[in-house]
Amino acid sequence: MKKNEQLTVRRGLSGFDLKCIAVFSMLTDHIGSVLCPSQLWMRYVGRLAFPIFGFLLVEGFLNTRDLKKYMGRLFLFALISEIPSDLARYNTPVYKDKQNIFFTLLLALICIYIMQRLQAHFLLAGVLLAVVGILTYYVIKPDYGIGGIVMILCFYVFRMQKTEQFLSVAAINICYFGKIQQAGALALIPIWFYNGTRGPSAKYFFYVFYPVHLFLLYLIRRYLNYVV
Repeated sequence: MKKNEQLTVRRGLSGFDLKCIAVFSMLTDHIGSVLCPSQLWMRYVGRLAFPIFGFLLVEGFLNTRDLKKYMGRLFLFALISEIPSDLARYNTPVYKDKQNIFFTLLLALICIYIMQRLQAHFLLAGVLLAVVGILTYYVIKPDYGIGGIVMILCFYVFRMQKTEQFLSVAAINICYFGKIQQAGALALIPIWFYNGTRGPSAKYFFYVFYPVHLFLLYLIRRYLNYVV
């Protein structure tokens, strides 16, 4: 009986598997946006990445042994990734109107921390969340913006109610964002098969991959523009 229970628990997708799906989706999206802008299907494939990363962020928050280090890693790679992100997406080393996805994840993590620590102090928590929202909208302007943060908060708030969690996340993808992001609701399919296990550890690979692949795509585009 125990063996069957263990096998049941291990079926499905680990956190590592979900990260691989998200990275493949993100890479497809960025190849499309940087090198093949006419291939719209690649942008649709790319919509799966953010919801999966958002879901995994919540899992990371619930299971991390050191939240300060977790936040520190996100902040460090947000800084490291900003220039490669701006070069690949906007062809300039500094673009003030949009920051990379690590800032979105970090701000969402801060919001989750506020909600957890101040759950008995609704007014104070509301004020702090409003401050983060104002900073997000007017100052930091991260990728996916407030909608992205709210999506991640839905993963957290409804973590014990899968139906509400999936309906709220699907609604945000379909109703809040533009037409292409509606495909992001499909990310709930692999998330549904998450088995609660971590899988192989390759933590820093996923952090490093983001700025490195963006910078390489920028260099490839420059080379192709020069050759052509």
